[in-house]
Amino acid sequence: MKERVEVLEESLLGYNFVTEEYLEPTQDEYYYRNLQNGKSNEDYRHLTQMEIDILEKRLNTSNDWSQVLVSDPFDPYLIKSSSFYGLVRIGKMENKLLRFHDFVVNQGITNSRIISCDIQDYVAIHDVKYLSHYIIK
Repeated sequence: MKERVEVLEESLLGYNFVTEEYLEPTQDEYYYRNLQNGKSNEDYRHLTQMEIDILEKRLNTSNDWSQVLVSDPFDPYLIKSSSFYGLVRIGKMENKLLRFHDFVVNQGITNSRIISCDIQDYVAIHDVKYLSHYIIK
């Protein structure tokens, strides 16, 4: 039997990763992700309209900005030319560097596509073409 490529609406990207057959009646598709993340939704907040405006001016897009949650401190100027789909939770982010041995990189997210991921505190994600359903620590 041949597999078929389906054409779907973009609004579905980032949702229904865990289907109902794998969930108890009281669980939603984020149940296991929330257990693995180790944080609760109280650790995040919605973006302000000013932050959304800054993100869009910096060439960022989302199919639903209300599904992009952040922690404080959060600096929207550290995110550029990236796309967000589904529930994306971003931890603390400041205008500082990260160093591992002699490798040094700016914190932030640039030139990347993020799909339904939890990004924990103080990370650098640059030039990632397709990051889907991960917890980045």
